[in-house]
Amino acid sequence: MIKPLVILVVVLFNGIVCPPPLRQQAQQAQEQDNVQQHNQEATGQQQGEAQNTEQQGEYDGRHPGYQFAYTKYLEEVVKILESDPKFNERLKNMKEDDIKAGNIADHIDDLPQEVFDKLHKAKFDEIERLRKQIEEQIKADGGAHNIKMPDHLDVQELEKFHKEDLRKLIQKTVADMNAMDDQRKEDFKQYEMKKQAEEDHKLAQMTPKEREKAKLEHEESIKRHNDHEKLKHPGSKDQLQEVWEESDHLEKDQYDPKTFFALHDLNGDGFWNDFELESLFQLELEKMYNETNPDDDMKERAEEMYRMREHVMKQIDVNQDRMISMQEFLSDADNQNSNPPKQQEAWEDLGQKKVYTDEELQQFEAQYAKQQGWGEHAYDPQQVASDQIHQQPAQQQQQAQQQVHPAQQQPIQPVNNHAPPPVMNAQPHVQQQQPPQQPPQQLPQQPPQQNLPPVHHEPIQDHTKDPTYGI
Repeated sequence: MIKPLVILVVVLFNGIVCPPPLRQQAQQAQEQDNVQQHNQEATGQQQGEAQNTEQQGEYDGRHPGYQFAYTKYLEEVVKILESDPKFNERLKNMKEDDIKAGNIADHIDDLPQEVFDKLHKAKFDEIERLRKQIEEQIKADGGAHNIKMPDHLDVQELEKFHKEDLRKLIQKTVADMNAMDDQRKEDFKQYEMKKQAEEDHKLAQMTPKEREKAKLEHEESIKRHNDHEKLKHPGSKDQLQEVWEESDHLEKDQYDPKTFFALHDLNGDGFWNDFELESLFQLELEKMYNETNPDDDMKERAEEMYRMREHVMKQIDVNQDRMISMQEFLSDADNQNSNPPKQQEAWEDLGQKKVYTDEELQQFEAQYAKQQGWGEHAYDPQQVASDQIHQQPAQQQQQAQQQVHPAQQQPIQPVNNHAPPPVMNAQPHVQQQQPPQQPPQQLPQQPPQQNLPPVHHEPIQDHTKDPTYGI
């Protein structure tokens, strides 16, 4: 591994390798593509920012699309190869697994020279990009110790494009796209389990009556969400004709696949990419989801769109390059016309599926409860109720203590009205035994009395005076 890495750094950074024969033409073409490249880089930057936001924070349902450092190189190679009819014919006869493994690369040796010239130019442009990237990384790191081998092209032979370049490019692209899809699905699964964990914990805190009411409301919410028009299968003729009629505002009986493809090839490059394909599913998604409806989850809507896109890609994208050419689309249309399904099955949406197992939810809830500090019995209503009963007396006592003013918390001596009077000595009173007298408090001045009508009281009975104290 050391030798190829050293060769790559020396060759790309110092520019020792002689350029391909079409270097001058490549440089001219590169200058013509400056504006387009700038737009693509800006788009890639925005998508990268969206991806970083998703990785740093909570899952928000967004997916930045399949954007890699070598995306432009990949798209250019695909367009060049699919422009050759002979290559397209070979793709039709290959199995999906063989295409993903890169075995189609064994069938490019007899391509016309003009096709290879275009492939040489595409590889040269990619080498130039790598050269600049390596130069910037060496300056930033102070050396080449962090340089990684690019595994989407053949670094053993940099002067021309050959079948090993195509094999590596296909294998790398398939691996990267599958990894992004798997990560997106895992993020969505975690999001759904988190929602369920919080709902189960909330229910466990309720009284039996409140819990039953909440469950009924949740079931009604699910019924309202699932009460929608029957969905058409994504990519089916019926679904595409509905877009033709409702979105394109054209007559349904005048549907033409070739015209339809051109209408939705928004950038006019002859291919449907991820975003152009996803725009075809908006009508179906609007049947299920409304952002103003509290019963609908917009993150689930985004995942539903990606599921539809993956389904159509698998159905139409013959060479598995994650782009749909006009030829691939027309071939699929011909196939649907010649073999129409007897009864088109409806699309099974996320509301009818479960993205996690009971075991996965149980493990997630145990870990999530520990993270939130909810305790071991966070989802057990009986245990929560038992804990609340034991905690209630202590809480009531604590609340009572908090309500009493500190000055009122001193013990109060009871007054005994029936205690016998103390025996008095003949000696005069001893003043020092009496507590020091406090100066008389100044009473607030009473307002001047007004002439009020007399109030009649019951006669006051005089009590017998005690002969000892004169009371």
